[in-house]
Amino acid sequence: MTSLPLRNCTIVVTRPEAQAGRLIDKLESLGANVTHFPVISISAAENQQLLLTQAKALESYDIAIFISRNAAIYGSELIKQAGGWPPKTKIAAIGKGTAQQLKAQGLATDIVASGAANSENLLSTRALNSVSGKRIVIFRGNGGREILADSLRKRGAIVDYLECYERKLPKANHDILTSLWDKNNLHGIILTSAEGLKNLYKMVKKDDLVRLNTTPIYVISSTMVELCGNLGYKLTPIRMASARDDDVIEAVLANCTAKTQ
Repeated sequence: MTSLPLRNCTIVVTRPEAQAGRLIDKLESLGANVTHFPVISISAAENQQLLLTQAKALESYDIAIFISRNAAIYGSELIKQAGGWPPKTKIAAIGKGTAQQLKAQGLATDIVASGAANSENLLSTRALNSVSGKRIVIFRGNGGREILADSLRKRGAIVDYLECYERKLPKANHDILTSLWDKNNLHGIILTSAEGLKNLYKMVKKDDLVRLNTTPIYVISSTMVELCGNLGYKLTPIRMASARDDDVIEAVLANCTAKTQ
């Protein structure tokens, strides 16, 4: 194998601004040409004073669930301002990446989903199967899936949200992608959320939708695979094991048809 196995591969990374650097560096170290085209803009929620009041009441909850790395980043800042983590409140993470982010923020995780980082796997953990009468708070962004809260409530838990960050449709120069397609030089687009996938279809020029629908797209879940079809995508999406950098790299190495043989 060549020391630059992704040479000739042009890959688009769609992660938010603050979260793309490490993956881009790894892809480029393998020879890939990487274009950064964020499809989600992340920022702290505006109602900080209200959120701080919620964070100060954290000790009244039995379990706090962090639904993403961003929840860990922005939630931990609120917790610091509120005086630190209460010792009796257990911490749950949607997956290993979020648990790692919590560790980097100085918080140890008690409950972590195994396998893919999603609500279904977290709900399958033993700790979340016996929650009748328990109070649970979910750190997340604005909006999102309701399956986690709905399922926990059906199991008898009292569930609240602490929406500590906001996701928005970013302003982006769609000519960046047009230029790559015009040069016949776009070999894959990496997407790690259904919301990001929807946003990509909103951000691309109408004239480029035909080309988007025949460009290799990398996704992380069956939900995203189904969504691709609903949006008009014509190929079979490439399913990555997870959004972790190593799993993304592995999928690109196995599937980029432009790489040097």
